[in-house]
Amino acid sequence: MDQLLQQIVAGLEVGSYYSLIGMAIVMIMKSTDVPNFAMAEMGLLAAYVSWWLAAGDDTQMDLFVGKVASPGWAFGPAVFVGLVFAALLGFGVQYFLIRPLTGLSNQPFSYLFSIGLGLALISQFRDNGLPSFIDWFPGLGGGYPLGIAIVLAAITVPLTYMVLRRWVKKLDIVDHFPLLLLTIGLTFALASFIENLYGATPQRFEAPWSGDTFDIGDTRIGWDQVISIGVGVVIALALAAFFRSKWGVRMRAIAEDGPTARMLGINAGRISLLAWGIGTLVAGAAMILNTSSTVLGLGSAEGLILKGFIAAVLGGFVSLPGTFAGGLLVGVAEAVAGGQIDTSLQPTMALLIVVVVLLVAPDGLSRQAKLREV
Repeated sequence: MDQLLQQIVAGLEVGSYYSLIGMAIVMIMKSTDVPNFAMAEMGLLAAYVSWWLAAGDDTQMDLFVGKVASPGWAFGPAVFVGLVFAALLGFGVQYFLIRPLTGLSNQPFSYLFSIGLGLALISQFRDNGLPSFIDWFPGLGGGYPLGIAIVLAAITVPLTYMVLRRWVKKLDIVDHFPLLLLTIGLTFALASFIENLYGATPQRFEAPWSGDTFDIGDTRIGWDQVISIGVGVVIALALAAFFRSKWGVRMRAIAEDGPTARMLGINAGRISLLAWGIGTLVAGAAMILNTSSTVLGLGSAEGLILKGFIAAVLGGFVSLPGTFAGGLLVGVAEAVAGGQIDTSLQPTMALLIVVVVLLVAPDGLSRQAKLREV
């Protein structure tokens, strides 16, 4: 019995991560109606930001203009700034990348791409000089001092912007497929970005309670498990309260009947921006909790995004309570099956639960039903 209790607690801990990622996915679905395959990777970037802020010990981040040392903050402020960064990242992805694919202006994307390319070219000019098709001119080969590299990169910014504004037009017909491909591509782009900034070596992101335990009878429970479960419950309750607020009702209206909601004056762009910010913040919380109790590495997001989608499927992609319950159910089932039967059953439990639940309740663990365009 003590062993079973320990397995259930471990399953609830892991299930809380699944639930949080699943609820983040559902938040995006409610506004953009497209599954975000980069959800866990976006949260992982926020976790890396928090880790770097708290790391100290001469830990450095490799920016375009050089290495920046960690300020060595306390865990709490580092996590707070990481979560703020997560929300801003969600806002940025929606505003700069999602908007042009929903029929709105591509001007924000043009700004972002031009400036981003300029920043990337700073290190290129500094380390390697001009591209190979130019540097064969006498005196143009090799790298340049940082000041000259910045000037050359700055020249490319307006040129790139003018090309994008002239040749890249906004979509006349909005389709979900480009948005889906964008989120898949964003997953790989963020993974490469994280590796370039922080390296590929797994890191230990310790919380103040890491390693602390207490006993219930003969069962030893970790405080990181309790805190992960508790934070998951608090976030789920906070999201439930949000959807009873004015902005939450507007988001539900967009999710249920977008055209009618727009005719009533609801600004779908603002609702989508808010949903991406909240969703990425929730994903950031999930990845910070997960990596502070395990290990922070490039592969930390790979398993969670799949199980997060399974939790979202169990919630019918519309129900946050159903998604939260589905994530916990998957986590507990995996832990108990692995501990009581065989560890080889763990990878199959999630699929088995999805099949059984959808056969019994095709709409998932939810009383809500909504037809979606596929």
